[in-house]
Amino acid sequence: MGKLNRRDVIKGLGMAAASLAAAQRGLQARAAPSRIVWSPYVVFLNANAKAFIVDTRTDQVVASLDTARGATLGSMTPDAKKVYVSGAGEGETRVVILDLENLRVAKVLETGNRPKHGLVSPDGRRVGVDHWALSGGKLRLTFIRTEDDTIEKVLDIPVTNQPKGVTSMHNAWSWDSRYFFSVDRVDDRLVVVDTADWSVRTFSAPSVPHYPVVSPDGKELWLVHEGNDRVRPGIAVYDLTRPDLPIVAQVEMPLIGEDAVEAHHGNFTQDGRYFMALNRGPGNNLRGREVAFFSPRTKRLVHRLTCASTGVGHAYNSPDGRRVIATNYGNNVITVIDLLGLRTLKDLVIGKGRMGHVVFTPDGRFAYLSNADGNLYKLDMRSLTVVKVIETGQTNGGGQVLNVWTNVFEELPRG
Repeated sequence: MGKLNRRDVIKGLGMAAASLAAAQRGLQARAAPSRIVWSPYVVFLNANAKAFIVDTRTDQVVASLDTARGATLGSMTPDAKKVYVSGAGEGETRVVILDLENLRVAKVLETGNRPKHGLVSPDGRRVGVDHWALSGGKLRLTFIRTEDDTIEKVLDIPVTNQPKGVTSMHNAWSWDSRYFFSVDRVDDRLVVVDTADWSVRTFSAPSVPHYPVVSPDGKELWLVHEGNDRVRPGIAVYDLTRPDLPIVAQVEMPLIGEDAVEAHHGNFTQDGRYFMALNRGPGNNLRGREVAFFSPRTKRLVHRLTCASTGVGHAYNSPDGRRVIATNYGNNVITVIDLLGLRTLKDLVIGKGRMGHVVFTPDGRFAYLSNADGNLYKLDMRSLTVVKVIETGQTNGGGQVLNVWTNVFEELPRG
């Protein structure tokens, strides 16, 4: 080993001091994301290895770009210049980078076995990528520099058990972009990466973890876990202000009249007043219909409602924070929820396939909804009627739609 120069020693001491300070104060640092730009394009991801770029000024498909098999999830940079698309199909290893300034594929990177959902950090500097399958028998997290789209770090995390299915699911960043939160579905753990020194810590989850969500104030992490024969689906709340990240509360979904049980996603309302958790149902038994509202302050159930849609999985906030659109995996119905009255405003039958994902125009006037029939549906949020159908000619189009950076893709930028 060569001699360390003075700069290396100082750098090493600085990193060690920073890590020690972080461990002593917890992970609650709160910093605003980079300036958020809303794109004039909606990027519509399709499992048939396609990304359709729709110009919202004309509602026309202006580009059709090749991606990867199973590439239904992605993440946009805060400046709205690039989108990172993860190919989660069997045998896939690719993350595809889309250049929205020139409407082209900028680069393709191989990151590991079945990239699941790469997520851009709030400061726009990194993309953290988890994977749906083990790489060399280990859980892989790959980090990409957005500056030049090169791989910055690969972390292979040992696991003890054998996979029971897919090995990871979704991710989140701390608001200061330092900490990356992911999930280990092999050993049922929350995974925390400190990007200052690439150290990894893991914390036990009550059951199979699915969706980590950082609170708006950055002080807590709410982890949606799916439940099992012994543990009811619900949320474990980790205290990010303390170095050992203790679970300070666990809340269970009420599951009133539910035929199928498995918690899916959860997210905060735009004002942070409620945390919404959705019961989807397991595997192909997509009959869950419940949306449960919890108080972040008291950690108690406030309200619940039942959707006409089945297999509900996502609750998308409107920009003004007054409404939520619940989408699902079981049918072609969406439920529009009034957050002021915590009531269903309308159930809408849209398209011919199951409903997928939603984006809104910045003013909240319109929403664009993906559908497994391959079309994109433009919804007038005043009249709650479909005013435009944008066709792509390809089915399996229930994938994500993107037009702005998000940390949790059902929440929108705040402030």
